[in-house]
Amino acid sequence: MGTITLQTTSRRSAPRLAQPIGRAVGAVLATLADWVRPRQQTPIEAAAELRRLAAQYVSQPSFAADLRAAADRHEQLYGIQ
Repeated sequence: MGTITLQTTSRRSAPRLAQPIGRAVGAVLATLADWVRPRQQTPIEAAAELRRLAAQYVSQPSFAADLRAAADRHEQLYGIQ
């Protein structure tokens, strides 16, 4: 076995294109994150979603009633109807 010693200078800064490439990749990832993020429901849509869920729980009437009551409270809170 032999030993090889390499003498190099250590790089103290990033390569010249690293910063612009990093910024571009960051911008693309931020755009994709905004695109994938679900939008906020309006109060009307949220109440309608609760009522749709309540309709699915026919076998559990008390749970469905709780969902309908939550939709009613939501509508009262936001002055819907």
